Amino acid sequence: MAHKKHIKKRRRSPIRFLFLLILLIAVLIGIVVFMLHSKLGKVQTKVLDQSQLVTVNNDNNMKDYTNYAFFGIDSQTGSMSDRGNRSDSIIVVSINNSTKEVKLLSIYRDTFLSINGKYSKINAAYSWGGPELAISTINRNLDLNIEKYATVNFKILANIVDAVGGIEVKVDKSIIKNLNSYIKDMNRINGGNSSTIKTAGTYTLDGNQAVAYSRIRYTAGGDLARAGRQREVLEKIFEKGKKNPLKMMAVMDEVLPQVKTNMSQDELFKMVLSVFKYNIKDQQGFPWNQKEMRYYGSYYGFPTTLKENAIRAHEYLFGTKDYQVSDELSRINQKIIYRVGY
Repeated sequence: MAHKKHIKKRRRSPIRFLFLLILLIAVLIGIVVFMLHSKLGKVQTKVLDQSQLVTVNNDNNMKDYTNYAFFGIDSQTGSMSDRGNRSDSIIVVSINNSTKEVKLLSIYRDTFLSINGKYSKINAAYSWGGPELAISTINRNLDLNIEKYATVNFKILANIVDAVGGIEVKVDKSIIKNLNSYIKDMNRINGGNSSTIKTAGTYTLDGNQAVAYSRIRYTAGGDLARAGRQREVLEKIFEKGKKNPLKMMAVMDEVLPQVKTNMSQDELFKMVLSVFKYNIKDQQGFPWNQKEMRYYGSYYGFPTTLKENAIRAHEYLFGTKDYQVSDELSRINQKIIYRVGY
């Protein structure tokens, strides 16, 4: 009787297979990271004139935080010029260096403050003197130490929202008329055919719709509600972007050239790599207390008082109790009180 030969099959070692899989993943990650770093080179980098930049470092607790200024300009032409464009959105971004918790503080664009000794709406600072004057104005009126900033044209937010698949927003009946007007405006500026909203409810807004939502101004709550909507849109973009990083990568070539900052390519790269550690803990608006009134024919929001609101800002951002404001902020506070007469 013939005996069958048993051929022994070589089995691949599971450890070897696992090693190859890990190696492949590492290579792919390396390629993505390299591409990401390369793409960040498309950002417009501007070196600030340090001789024109004013910072205030009276609060010792600020050393535990890194503060940034975010400016959104609403240029109909797409211009990113440092002068001539008012900042439609002004947001202080404060990051706790240890916990990576992020707090956002919108500064209402119509707030009556000192712009290097001239008193006007804070959104004029960017138009008059670019980021140097805009950052210095925030620092002088709130006693902050901001040195880093980023500026975007609001039109590019539409690209980002579309990239992450839209953002979910609850639309109230009271804003539908204004929202639809801005949607039509964004379709004209950006191109596209985003639909208008017929009834109140929760919608997944596309890019043009989301930017239109963030631009609504002439409704109940005015600039305060508008700034809140802007923070809402940014926070939802941030949260969806964290969940869909590859989708964000897809629009970087289009979006990044429309960003201007004084942060280096390496700084931006480190921030992007750490994005999953960041958590937006809270968002509020400045000033918390203000008197809305006309002054020499123009509408302003007057802090009541600037000193009290600045003290509250330091408690909100840095946990500082009973902050003692700087001498310059005290002088600005008194001049605002004198001009308003309260």
